[in-house]
Amino acid sequence: MDESHSNDGATILVGRFIRSYREEMRHNGRRLSQEGLLNLMAAEGEEFIADLDRSTLSRWETGARMAPREFLEALGRVCDIPQDVMDRIMSLAGYDAPENQMEEDSTLAAAREIESKVESIQQDVRSLVDSVGKSELDLDAVAVAKSTLRKAAPPGVLVLVVGFLLNAMGLNGTLPLLVYVLAVLSLVLGQGVLRWVRRDRNLPERDHVVDLFFISLFFTMNVSLLISALTKSDHFGFHTFAAFTNTPVTFLLTMLAHLVVSLAGSVMFSLSWSRQYGPKGSRSALSRALWTTLPPLLLVYAVLMVSTNLGNWIHFTYVFGIFLVAFSAIVAFNEPGMELRDGEFVLKAAVLGTVLFGALGIIGTLAGYMQIALVLTADVGLVIAAEDIRIIPLREVTSEALGYTDEEGLGRWRLGILWMSFATVAYIVTVVGGYLIMTIGRVTSADGRAGAPGEFHRPA
Repeated sequence: MDESHSNDGATILVGRFIRSYREEMRHNGRRLSQEGLLNLMAAEGEEFIADLDRSTLSRWETGARMAPREFLEALGRVCDIPQDVMDRIMSLAGYDAPENQMEEDSTLAAAREIESKVESIQQDVRSLVDSVGKSELDLDAVAVAKSTLRKAAPPGVLVLVVGFLLNAMGLNGTLPLLVYVLAVLSLVLGQGVLRWVRRDRNLPERDHVVDLFFISLFFTMNVSLLISALTKSDHFGFHTFAAFTNTPVTFLLTMLAHLVVSLAGSVMFSLSWSRQYGPKGSRSALSRALWTTLPPLLLVYAVLMVSTNLGNWIHFTYVFGIFLVAFSAIVAFNEPGMELRDGEFVLKAAVLGTVLFGALGIIGTLAGYMQIALVLTADVGLVIAAEDIRIIPLREVTSEALGYTDEEGLGRWRLGILWMSFATVAYIVTVVGGYLIMTIGRVTSADGRAGAPGEFHRPA
């Protein structure tokens, strides 16, 4: 079974046709994966499918290679594709062409008609899915529950085990607590990296974006524990309970709270995305992306507003504002059929914006660090005022109870702010900014041709 080595617009359109029918087709109530399509074809008696694998199908779908005649014919039989549509696809692919070959403009017109037909099929199937929303919601609930458990189990177990061990051993120094925090953060980041590396065998791009959203929430909330490792006081106020004061249990409870809140935010993000991915109507891709990202961020921010202090509110206003812009763009660019007419400009703007944010973030962090130093020498009370403003009041815990003097405490708090700010800026620039740049680069490049309208490429 030979593959064509052509790499033109016809190859890409045929690939989009294959991918569209696969993604919109259902078997046993579920959407077909690439492996599921091959298995279904094999079950229908298409013997040559045994020689295929997912990587081959992925090359056909992305337009890297033209799918062979036998595969297209089998796809038509398995998916019950109308014969007139198959005739045009076979002609576009260069198979069974009529005796009088069409002129170039006629070929392009046929290609546009096929592309319009594919889009119409997608719209019809999405409308049908909306009309049977209850069964789809049940399937989504099962998938979301499995994904949530998979993300929560490793960091949750680590938090509990290490936290109880540190508490049993009476280790409450700065170094053990810093190692505790960094170990949990490294585990969550490692989970994300591992799943990204194995993406060709595992998950579609959308699931990786949901994972990134969870990691981003969990990471940016937990970097506040860099301050706690120095000051022994967390922003939720667990350290004010007498049984937890000056113990690692404060860290254990804070990280578990962050884990629960991050998971809730990522679940809402996934469900919002599913809901917005219905019939398009008159709403733009950007509008759908904003309404996918905004609700979960508001949920998490509301929890932080109720549970933490003014300083935290201000910090996460900036952080979540950046997340709103970045993740809305990522969601919009991951929409099938996304058109980006000046892709090179958008890609360069994203790179420049990420670099500028990183530079300004570092400069702003250093400037804030120096400003806090000046305030410390002028009015100590002004520095801690933001920490006292909160919706839920807490009892006071003296510095002596936490193991240091007032002056030492303010100095530690200042150093912790520096660490937290640098870690937050570094994460946003390298991880979130890098993912956004890769997403835009994937959309704007169709085998070396930047900015081709309607050409969207997503890893298998």
